[in-house]
Amino acid sequence: MIDIVNIFSVRGASFLRTISNHQENTMAKTYREKEKERRRATVYGTATRILCNLGYEKASIRNIAEAMGMTKAGLYYYFESKEELLYQILDSYMDDLLAGIQDISKQVSDPLCFIQECIRFQVTLYCRDKYRSKLIIHDENCLSGKYYQALKEKQRIYLSYWREGLKKFCEQEGLQPGQLSVDVHFLVGMCNWIYQWYNEKGEVSPDALAERVFHIFFYGFKKSMQRKGV
Repeated sequence: MIDIVNIFSVRGASFLRTISNHQENTMAKTYREKEKERRRATVYGTATRILCNLGYEKASIRNIAEAMGMTKAGLYYYFESKEELLYQILDSYMDDLLAGIQDISKQVSDPLCFIQECIRFQVTLYCRDKYRSKLIIHDENCLSGKYYQALKEKQRIYLSYWREGLKKFCEQEGLQPGQLSVDVHFLVGMCNWIYQWYNEKGEVSPDALAERVFHIFFYGFKKSMQRKGV
């Protein structure tokens, strides 16, 4: 007579072992993936710092490999060339900029408040991420071909949010828009170039600086639009 209880006990034990092995394999895979991502983040963080400090043209893959305690061959596991490395660093920075300004656009409907929050976001991002902020200003033109075009397209989209904010502000205030593209570059340039002189550990906090940029720009912007409407 077949021992049904024993059969199911054996099959149950086998099934449990299968589940246990699957869980262990999944945990091991998850750990390896997390470790891989951690290592990648360390490589790109170190590379960003070195490229920023030395400049793209002067920095070498050897510099990065030595800082990481790796071989050059080991580094090329993460990227194919120094140009691709620069592109991936700057592309990820543009992704962060776009994600930030898109979140603001969804949450803030008033155009003046939108621009104010965009300025705050830009200043805060610089204080949090100085290396990439400086690198994109100084070395984006070291990219060529598809890398350069892809980065410029994301920058165009990013600036379009600022332009639309200024356009809506003019409409709301009954002002005649002028050269909004020029005005946008003025405003974003004010935010970008604070790296030349600003120290967030000094007397002026990032929030206070953002407020000053906002008020200085909009006082002049509104006055110039009013003159054009006369």
